Amino acid sequence: MKAVLAGALVLVAGCGGLKTYPEDAAPRNLTVRTVTSGVRAELDIHSVDSQCRAPYVGTVRLDKASVAVGIPADGWSYLKFDFASSSFLRGSHRMTKETLLRTRAGHTYEAEVTYKDDIYNVVIREKPPRGARREVPLLDLASCSK
Repeated sequence: MKAVLAGALVLVAGCGGLKTYPEDAAPRNLTVRTVTSGVRAELDIHSVDSQCRAPYVGTVRLDKASVAVGIPADGWSYLKFDFASSSFLRGSHRMTKETLLRTRAGHTYEAEVTYKDDIYNVVIREKPPRGARREVPLLDLASCSK
């Protein structure tokens, strides 16, 4: 019975539907800095078309302190930061922070993704080629049509 259960878990883990975000999608203009303890973090990236539809492109595992990602410039992308944890006593817990991001050519972006004391946070900053960084507000997908 244990062998069957272990085999089933391996099969399910292999078919999780996780599509890795392509490394060559665009020049790496987004750096994600992740500080978490006891949770797994991932970034789901969606392109956004002119009708504000957001098809899924792929996922980046945020399992390192810093990950560089290429987001296409001069357009909208929809970013979904997913935090997941599980424990025997508390069970499974999932939390997401989502935002619409308009990237601009020549600009770089930094996302700080943190989890501490049951508080999840995502802060995104934009840095122009010259000048100071500015914090970018988190927007919902409906903001695309505005």
